[in-house]
Amino acid sequence: MADFESAFDAKFTLFDVREKKSERGPDKTGTLEIELSEAMKLAEYLTAHPGEDGYGGKTVIKIPVSAWNARSQGGMEYINGKIWAKKTDSSNAIPVF
Repeated sequence: MADFESAFDAKFTLFDVREKKSERGPDKTGTLEIELSEAMKLAEYLTAHPGEDGYGGKTVIKIPVSAWNARSQGGMEYINGKIWAKKTDSSNAIPVF
């Protein structure tokens, strides 16, 4: 069990693309699954976040992503992951990672 409360939770799955339509096409595709109540929490998190400096001088919001290699019961390999952020520290209203 984690020792912090998550501001929101979402899960994703990525599978290998079997036949790429072009060389520039993605190697993996999948879906992000977020329950509606969690989507509302994500929206609150994003609108409260002040942002930080990112690549190319743009202001960004960084959201942690964790992923694991997995295998289906049918033997298909895929990547299973989670997207989350720690709840905002109410003392300074800035999300803490």
